[in-house]
Amino acid sequence: MAPVDACPQDGAGALSVEMLSRFAGPCPRYTSYPTADRFLPLEAGNSPAEPWRALRGSTSLSLYVHIPFCRSLCYFCACNKVITQQYGLVSSYIDRLLEEAHWYRDKVADLPVIQLHLGGGTPTFLTDADLRRLVSGLAEVFNLHPPGQVEYSVEADPRTLDPETLETLRELGFNRLSMGVQDFDPRVQQAINRVCDERSVANLTQAARACGFGSISYDLVYGLPHQSADTMRATVKKVLQLAPDRIALYHYAHLPARFKAQRLIDSDAMPSAQEKITMQLAALEELGAAGYQFLGMDHFALPHDELALAAREGRLRRNFQGYTLMPADALIGLGASAISYSADGYWQNHHRLKDYVERIRACGSAAYRGWTLSEDDRLRQHLVMELMCRMRLDKSDLADRAGGPFEKRFAEELRRLQPMFDCGLLRQDADSLYLTEEGRWFARNAASAFDSYLHSEADTGRYSRVL
Repeated sequence: MAPVDACPQDGAGALSVEMLSRFAGPCPRYTSYPTADRFLPLEAGNSPAEPWRALRGSTSLSLYVHIPFCRSLCYFCACNKVITQQYGLVSSYIDRLLEEAHWYRDKVADLPVIQLHLGGGTPTFLTDADLRRLVSGLAEVFNLHPPGQVEYSVEADPRTLDPETLETLRELGFNRLSMGVQDFDPRVQQAINRVCDERSVANLTQAARACGFGSISYDLVYGLPHQSADTMRATVKKVLQLAPDRIALYHYAHLPARFKAQRLIDSDAMPSAQEKITMQLAALEELGAAGYQFLGMDHFALPHDELALAAREGRLRRNFQGYTLMPADALIGLGASAISYSADGYWQNHHRLKDYVERIRACGSAAYRGWTLSEDDRLRQHLVMELMCRMRLDKSDLADRAGGPFEKRFAEELRRLQPMFDCGLLRQDADSLYLTEEGRWFARNAASAFDSYLHSEADTGRYSRVL
C-alpha cells in the first residue's frame, strides 16, 4: 500500500484530488492471490508438479482462450500479442490450441463449462470459419452448456470487426461483447497508433444489439498522451450517448522500460500524475450523473446489468478475466501465456508463441510455472476476494477460517490499514470491517495490506499505480 501522510483537512473520507493522490501508489490488481508474478517454475519451490490433478475434484469450469494476434501495434498496449499479417500463422495456432484442449480431456471428465471467454490480442482477428472451427473443437473436448445458460464473452477491436462476424459469434452462442474504444479524441488516437472512428463504434454497437448480444462493454483508458480532463470528459460524453451496458475505465501505466511498444510514445505528451487524477474525477462525475453503478476497481455498469445486480446482492466474484457473476471451481486457460487454476493452485503457459507451439507439439501441454496454495494462501485468497468483490470482511467467518480472533490473527495488517481508517475509507465494528462509500475506490489498497508476499519485500515497482 502506498505511503500516506495525514488526511485531507476538508473532511475525512472526501473523494478529492488530494485523497486520490495520497493512495495512488503501485499496487497489485488482484485477479488472483497470490499474484501471477509470484509463480515459480513447475519443478521448483512452492510450485505444484501437477496442479491440474485437482481438476477432477471440481464441479464447474471456466474456459479462457488467448488469441494473441493483432493487425497493427497499439503503442500503449502491454498485453501478450503478436503483430502479423500472415494468417497461416493464426490457423496453425488454432491447431495447437485444440491439441492443448485435448490434453485436458481426461482431466476434466464431464465438468460443465459455465463461462467461456476469448481474449487477446484480438480474438476477432480470426476468420468466421476459424471461429467456428475453434468453438466446435472446444465442444468436442469440453461440456459446453447451451448458449443462454452460460456466459460466452469475446473481446473485439472495433477497427477491424465486421457486422457479419457479430452474426457468426451469436450463432456460436456468444452473448457478451467487449470493445476496446480507449479514447475518441483524434490527437490521442494518433499518439497511440489506434485510430478508431466513433461512428464505427456506434454502428457496431447497434448491430450487436440487433443480433442479440445481451451485454456490451467498452474499455476506456485515461492517462494517455495528450489527454486532459476536458478531452476525457468529451470522450465519456460520447460514450454515454451509445449507452454501453458496462464500462471499464483503466489507468494507463506508462512503463517503457518494460514494454518496448510504449517507447514509441512521446514522453513529453504524457500527462502528469495530478492531471491523471483530474481526468479520473471528470470521468467519474460523468459516469455517476449518467447512472452507472461502480462495481469495484475500474468497472461500472448500468443498474439493469447482471453484474450490477450481482454487486448489489453481494454475489460478485473475480477471476483473471475481471468481475463475473458465474464463478467456477476451476479455470482452464488455453494458449500462449494463459493461466489456469484449480483448488490446489495455479499454472501458466509459456508466454512466447514459439515456446508455446514447441511445447504443445512435444507433449500437449505448455505449462511452465505455477504456485501451490498453502493454507495461509487460501485464507488470504478468500479475504482479498471478499474485499475486492463485496467490499467487506465478516470477522466471524474469518475467525473460523483462521482458527482465532480476527483482530489477533491480523493485528499487523490492521496497523497497515490505519491510514485508511484515519481518512474514513475503512470502518469496522464488532462484526465486520468494511470500505465506506469513498473507500470503495481504494479496494486494491485495502487488499494489499493482507498480501503477505507484498510485505515480505520492499519492491513494489513491479505493479501499476492504483490511479
